Amino acid sequence: MKTCSLLMFTFISCQLMAQPVPDSPPKEHELQLGLAAVSSQSVYIGGKTQTQVFPAIDYQYQRFYFQAGELGFNLIENKAWEVNAGLNVNLVGDTDRGDSRLLKDLPELSLPLSSFVSATYISKVGLFKLKHDVEINNKHNGQSSAFTYSAPIFKGKWLIMPQLSVEHHSEEVVHYFYGINPLDATAELPTYRGESATNFTLSVLAIREFNDRWSWVGSVQNEFLADEITDSPMVDEDQRLSVFAGILYKFF
Repeated sequence: MKTCSLLMFTFISCQLMAQPVPDSPPKEHELQLGLAAVSSQSVYIGGKTQTQVFPAIDYQYQRFYFQAGELGFNLIENKAWEVNAGLNVNLVGDTDRGDSRLLKDLPELSLPLSSFVSATYISKVGLFKLKHDVEINNKHNGQSSAFTYSAPIFKGKWLIMPQLSVEHHSEEVVHYFYGINPLDATAELPTYRGESATNFTLSVLAIREFNDRWSWVGSVQNEFLADEITDSPMVDEDQRLSVFAGILYKFF
């Protein structure tokens, strides 16, 4: 489910903004573990809302990190800029198509592994992030680019973060998740060739730090799908609503 990685990225970004300590020497190791759950509406015809519980892992060793399923290396970091590169799983649709019985005869989908490069700028008016993914394990050979703006609002021990994201996916990506090849077409599911698409996502995230060790995060996110996706015969929704919550414990 793509929602997991999106929301966990937002959480990590918020932590970066909420805890700046420029005068403190960086720790060699940092580890946070916890539990998270996400419930996401399926946009596939006959698909079911999916709820998933999974471990939350946030580990950093010098310039290397593993966060929200993303394995990366920090290339540049200062008070305003951060540039990273690495590997992640870039999901534009559900690999199980919402467990829809109407789509069970279509070819199975696998997790597409991507290499990425991202640049984040932290300013007085918020956080700006630009990211580009390129698939590398020959599932669809497509690319995705995303621009995200996040605006922090501090209320006591709470951090509330409205966020707007714009994601552009190449036609290979869209066709992999939402296209129907001629050999797989039926009267109910005619051939459909996916084209490049641009989706918009609005979300609101909240973080509450209980003490130096424990923190909680929750988020509501709504993704608006492009016509190139909603025109697919296997799609019967034009929006995807997701709710996320998690708790983390900082070991060191």
